[in-house]
Amino acid sequence: MKFNGEELTFKRIFTFVFGLFVMSFGVAFSITSTLGTTPISSIAYALALITNLSVGMTTFIFNAGLILVQFLILQSRFEKKRLLQLINCIVFGYFTDVALYFVSFIPFDASVMMCIVYLALSIFLIALGIFIYMPSNIAPLPGEGCVEAIAIVTNWRFSSVKIGFDATVVTLALIMCGLWYTDIFGAVYIGTVISAFMIGFTLRQINNLYAHITGAHIDVVK
Repeated sequence: MKFNGEELTFKRIFTFVFGLFVMSFGVAFSITSTLGTTPISSIAYALALITNLSVGMTTFIFNAGLILVQFLILQSRFEKKRLLQLINCIVFGYFTDVALYFVSFIPFDASVMMCIVYLALSIFLIALGIFIYMPSNIAPLPGEGCVEAIAIVTNWRFSSVKIGFDATVVTLALIMCGLWYTDIFGAVYIGTVISAFMIGFTLRQINNLYAHITGAHIDVVK
């Protein structure tokens, strides 16, 4: 069976799901670090603080909303295969709650060193998850799908749109926390800024290390 021009194998499905699972632990460590979540998770976490819903549920709601935004942006150019991003919404949301549950059993003393370690783990796991799941070429996370949609209609570079998109998401999370007088620094803090710069850098280093060891290059931007 062909999917996106490639044979849909068990390996593709497994790497897709496993990559999302690894990323979910990255999100869990970023939340537990108290240094701020990753940019794309900031609104979902702000929603969780405001509504008392689980982070997994608000992650699903936020990502489903991003699919709707893609439809509004692309209109007639919206391809039905983009609806497959709903799979990501469900799987990634569920995995996030599971990851937070397991991470909660790890002793955390909230010391500066422990917070930094958790933030570093978060950055590494999110980059590693992207490295694992993106080459499966099944469906991007809705955040990346939304950036792609904006790039399509504006003809702007993906990387430029990504920077503006992340900045907008973080700003909205700050506004939400401010309006509802909730924990701003739980959703957006110094770790959010560090993650915005370091996840891409870490992803490149993982890719380079893999290429050095195996001689093979993994395309993470299909």
